[in-house]
Amino acid sequence: MEQQVNTNQPISEKPSLLGIITKPGETFDRIREKPKVLMPLLFVIVLAVLTTIISVANADFVQMGMNQGLSQEEAEMIAGFSKTSMIIGGIISPPIIILISTLIYLAITKIAGTGAKFKQLFSMTTYISIITGIGLLLNAIIGYFVGTNFENMSFTSLNSLIGAEGATGALLSYIEVFGIWTTVLSAIGLHKVGKLSTGASWTIAIIFFFIGAIFMMISGFTQGMMGA
Repeated sequence: MEQQVNTNQPISEKPSLLGIITKPGETFDRIREKPKVLMPLLFVIVLAVLTTIISVANADFVQMGMNQGLSQEEAEMIAGFSKTSMIIGGIISPPIIILISTLIYLAITKIAGTGAKFKQLFSMTTYISIITGIGLLLNAIIGYFVGTNFENMSFTSLNSLIGAEGATGALLSYIEVFGIWTTVLSAIGLHKVGKLSTGASWTIAIIFFFIGAIFMMISGFTQGMMGA
């Protein structure tokens, strides 16, 4: 009896949340074939909300308000509003940031004529954001146990070893493990999902990294001037 040969192409599997960590290249291939949006987006939002809750746990907003001359009742009201606003921001911010990044990538791929679709790029950006979310949550957890202020939680950055302030401190805080990780993933994703060349993908990812560093330095310099 002749052995039957299956000539059908195997059905590609859907991308998994864990895959972006363990097998990013394979995950991006799956995203290109079967982009998923809802589950990874919900996961990113959950990470953001948990990060916000843990981050503000050590912050005494009431005392901050009273230090600014508010009564205890006014300070408590402002504190409640601030915490609620931050949690709402944790829900709203991730989709907006992901959408903006996706539109930028879409514009680039349109100019390059790669044929990448919006859903593919949105899924790619969402999966990459998982790494960012894990990094922020990890820093928040460490900050909670060491009792640091929620505004200064860059334990995975170069500045955690140096402790610089101002523009230099902001730059060194920006150079951190998860930020570099997401830059590498962005380059791989733009190549595999965005269908850009390897050189173009890495160039775009590195340019975005440097743009972010510049904005962080400006922010650090501005805060330093205001605090002076």
